[in-house]
Amino acid sequence: MQAAECIRSKVAAYVYRHVLEPFIPLEKQDLLRIQSHVDMLRHTLQQKENHFLLEMLENTLRSLILEVWNIILRMYKQENEFEHSFRWKDTLPRFLYLMHTNCRYHHTVKWYADQLYVSPDALSAKLKKLYGKTANQLISESLIEEAKVCLINPANSVQDVAEKLCFSDQASFSKFFKRYCGMSPGQFKKQA
Repeated sequence: MQAAECIRSKVAAYVYRHVLEPFIPLEKQDLLRIQSHVDMLRHTLQQKENHFLLEMLENTLRSLILEVWNIILRMYKQENEFEHSFRWKDTLPRFLYLMHTNCRYHHTVKWYADQLYVSPDALSAKLKKLYGKTANQLISESLIEEAKVCLINPANSVQDVAEKLCFSDQASFSKFFKRYCGMSPGQFKKQA
């Protein structure tokens, strides 16, 4: 742990990916470099009479850890970080799933970002780049579709729909609906 402490901040973003994909192919030159560090570690361990054995082991281990992470980081950087980034491969589909299943209850980008362990700004930027819409726009569109489905049901009043969609009151729901649909929920309900 002490040997790795110095690089923790530099590799933290890649640890999750390494956990998901712990095995990576090594090129021969990388394997030889790692092997030389392992050999040095073995040699250091055999020096029983060394007064600085602990310090030498720590430095040798630190050197090995740095070499391994250098190889890992180089491999990750070689990938196209925009489209093939480890985080976004399954984060965007998970966002869409969360949005469709939770938009009735959670209306903020922050909630979804927290569930996905990304920042709200990063999530919105990625969605804007891929879909042309921010996370907030997608959540609002999904919420509007839910609202329309609920409003079409004659058994639901506008107040019922506001409650089902977790708005603080009917007025805030009506304001939200009118902003996106150009008419009040009551007018939509009559037309439907």
